[in-house]
Amino acid sequence: MAASGYKLFVTGDVLTAAQVNDYLMLQTVMVFANSAARTSALSGVLAEGLVSYLKDTDVIEVYTGAAWVSLDDPNAIQNSIVTAKGDLIGASAASTPARLAVGANDTVLTADSAQATGLKWATPATGGMTLLSTTTLSGATTTISSISGAYKQLVAYIELPQNATADGNFRIAPNGDTNLSYLVGVKISTTVYDVNGGYITTASTSNRSTTNFSATLVIDNYTTTATLKPVQYYGWYAPTSGSGQFMSSGVYASASAVTSLVFSNSGGNLSSGTVYLYGVK
Repeated sequence: MAASGYKLFVTGDVLTAAQVNDYLMLQTVMVFANSAARTSALSGVLAEGLVSYLKDTDVIEVYTGAAWVSLDDPNAIQNSIVTAKGDLIGASAASTPARLAVGANDTVLTADSAQATGLKWATPATGGMTLLSTTTLSGATTTISSISGAYKQLVAYIELPQNATADGNFRIAPNGDTNLSYLVGVKISTTVYDVNGGYITTASTSNRSTTNFSATLVIDNYTTTATLKPVQYYGWYAPTSGSGQFMSSGVYASASAVTSLVFSNSGGNLSSGTVYLYGVK
């Protein structure tokens, strides 16, 4: 037996007990404590199309004529999976949704196959430039050693290197290597740059003790053991009269990673100046 469907009653119609059972009782959502209570109540009147709500499971089911079937999509993700603001849903296995609790403030979502959902909240990786050291230039040589290999590029900003005793070339030697090769100078002014002598250098100047000077050294892929590492060296200086710019670029030809930088002046001891060394991710 199945419910008869919809009937439009008009004024004067008599509503019989059979009509109440057929048009009303069989076509409403009946509420039961559980499936056992439903079976007990409906054992003699089961009909295709009956609809019931079970309190214990909060599920609506329809009777097909053979069995009770849930109207809920069994593949739908239930609201109860997420329990707090910011929670996400991942998968602990194929076709198995799982809750990923909200992370701490300022963390980022990161893939991690070791986690239950394959995801985790993590502190974002540091990017940009990181100041590795601040070094004062002095004496015959100044060395920045034990340079971290955790970066892709080294950038050294050199400020006011001065030599109070004599004129000379300001020199930089990666790993103390004085046989630097494959560095090509680009002349911007007439007497400022110099790439001779096996160093990364800046030309000799008079009155070095009063010279305003700044330069930037960039070494790419400095951790690689490949033979050639791109190098750029450029800057500006103004002695007591006039001023100039310099630029040179090329490669540092060495199979060793750069772990130190040695600074010196061919004309005598360095008396001042600062090197700010940065690592770039």
